[in-house]
Amino acid sequence: MARPRTPLSSYGRISTVEVEPGKWRARTRYRFPSGNLRQVERFAPSRAKAEMALKKALTTLQESSQSDVKRETRMKDLGVKFLASKANRAPRTVDGYRDLIQRVIDPKIGQLAISEITTERLQRFLNGVIEEHGTGTAKNTRAVLSGIMGLAVRNDALERNPVRDLAQIEGKRVGAKAIPLADLPGILEAVRGDKQLKAQGMVDLIEFIAGTGVRISEAISIDGGDVTIVAPGGVPTIGAVVTVRKSKTDAGVRRLTVPVGVAVMLAGRPLGDGPLFPTPLGKRRDRTNTSADWQAARERLGLADYTFHSFRKTVATALDQAGLSARDVAEYLGHADPHVTMRTYMSKAVGGSRAADALDSFMHVRHD
Repeated sequence: MARPRTPLSSYGRISTVEVEPGKWRARTRYRFPSGNLRQVERFAPSRAKAEMALKKALTTLQESSQSDVKRETRMKDLGVKFLASKANRAPRTVDGYRDLIQRVIDPKIGQLAISEITTERLQRFLNGVIEEHGTGTAKNTRAVLSGIMGLAVRNDALERNPVRDLAQIEGKRVGAKAIPLADLPGILEAVRGDKQLKAQGMVDLIEFIAGTGVRISEAISIDGGDVTIVAPGGVPTIGAVVTVRKSKTDAGVRRLTVPVGVAVMLAGRPLGDGPLFPTPLGKRRDRTNTSADWQAARERLGLADYTFHSFRKTVATALDQAGLSARDVAEYLGHADPHVTMRTYMSKAVGGSRAADALDSFMHVRHD
């Protein structure tokens, strides 16, 4: 009877021999996923230690191939490859992936090899994410993990994506809270009077977001050259049109006529090359760091838990109350679908001034 073939990714009988006094060799034949058989051996001072060293080597052994994703690849390195595979996605989306990987995933399981990632281990990890960061972050983390482990499966480093067997994460994700329109002037006054925000160069950035509702990722991507100052002849006012070039969606690429107060602020800023709202060192801002600075300012000033996205929701509310249509509001915010705007925000090119006029009345304290 023919001898049965060694199954793929397994080894045959281990033989041990003392090749010289105090030096033992353990040897076997390993069958790689390609079907090739190769002799593998390890040496140690004793029979038991030689056999243990060989078995340890066999647990992570993988045949060299064109793919640089293997069973011994670390999760941290696989995360980098996952981000590279998403380079064609919107910058804001990729930034979100990167933030979760660096802030949540890598510190806990980044040093584990792909072969060490099991459903049970991932379940314990996600349970910890829920306790530390909440269900919203846990759901996003699970989605990113699914993509990362899917990359391992497509490169034959794993047979099955372990994320598929994780328990469903219960709990509704809580979105940003809109700022009541009556509270907005007071919040902006507090921002303008904060010495630390001034030192960080954050005041104008916050006022710009509050007056336009742009996403933080959009605001920090705008260059000085994207701003056009308009001063109509014979009209004692000033205006500005800002081109938003980098956005979450194609619909987000747009030209905005900003409120007069924002236009006056922009007219006083350098509008040459480089970012419109740089760091104090003149560099382009990082979204995560900028959001952290705003969170620290809110705590320092005793403000409610209003994120940058809260300003975006407030702008939608202001435009809605001013009588603009759902389509007008969606175009100003850069939404492709007005139903998204109505469902999520109300409590491609927009060059007209109706939205800007409506926003200007809400931004500044009036002195009667």
